[in-house]
Amino acid sequence: MLVTPVHDERELLHDLVATIRAQELPPVLWVIVDDGSTDGSGPELARLQAREPWIHVVTLGRDANAEVSPLRYAQVLAHGFVAAVELLEAEALQVDYVANVDADVRCPPQLFAEMLQRSERDRMIGFASCRLVEMVEDGDPVPALEHPCGAPRAAVRLWRRQCIEEIGLHPTPHWGSVTGLRARNRGWKTVVHVDLVAEVVRDHASRHGWWRGWQRIGEAVWFVGAHPLLVAAQAVVASARRRDLRGLALLTGYLGSALRGRRRSNDPELLEFYGTVLPRRQLEDALARLPTIFSRSKDG
Repeated sequence: MLVTPVHDERELLHDLVATIRAQELPPVLWVIVDDGSTDGSGPELARLQAREPWIHVVTLGRDANAEVSPLRYAQVLAHGFVAAVELLEAEALQVDYVANVDADVRCPPQLFAEMLQRSERDRMIGFASCRLVEMVEDGDPVPALEHPCGAPRAAVRLWRRQCIEEIGLHPTPHWGSVTGLRARNRGWKTVVHVDLVAEVVRDHASRHGWWRGWQRIGEAVWFVGAHPLLVAAQAVVASARRRDLRGLALLTGYLGSALRGRRRSNDPELLEFYGTVLPRRQLEDALARLPTIFSRSKDG
């Protein structure tokens, strides 16, 4: 079972469908959730559904002036999971795994089959993903920025259905990282298979410009209660990867939310981890690397 959220993705649909058709282990059901697209994605998805009985399109109403946000992404994806489960139950189909993939991700044919085999060998894997690389013009593929806590990226995942049912799919900003935390706190493993690679064909958060995209990420980390030092470190890494101002955009989103007094999560599970546990862990890791850094400096 596969779920894909879509918003104004018409130019990506043809290659996306070709990628899923080519999978060694194709889904028995593919739910595509159209979040009020206005670029012609709707009619294209309707034609696709008419040709392919295993594809089911769910269309959501949406304010044309509403902005795509990290919270909205989580809401649409959760809606897709619920619709997929309902369809499976209506068809009396038993499925132990659920996958999701974004419209701008291109998966190699063996990806889901290989991830499923590995999850079957380790029954404690709650959900897994692969390494993502962003395809940029006139350059080599750039590894996608990982979550600071190590959670698999949300753009492509294979979930054990039992894990989904235990943690719940409550939409929240920073959804990819939050679901990883909740799964691990309940005894599940969250795994990134670094030897498996999928391509992201559109720059991260670029649909409305990368500056606004990274501002939204800053707003999301404010919501979950991330410590300022943790945010600053993430901003440095973001800018260093592309040698641009993405990190500054992230900081403006975070600080802007603080200055406006925007709401933060009241979930103690999130506040403790992002405000205390993760910053302490990253500081300890940095201190542990210092002897190696000094040793290299002397050798140089």
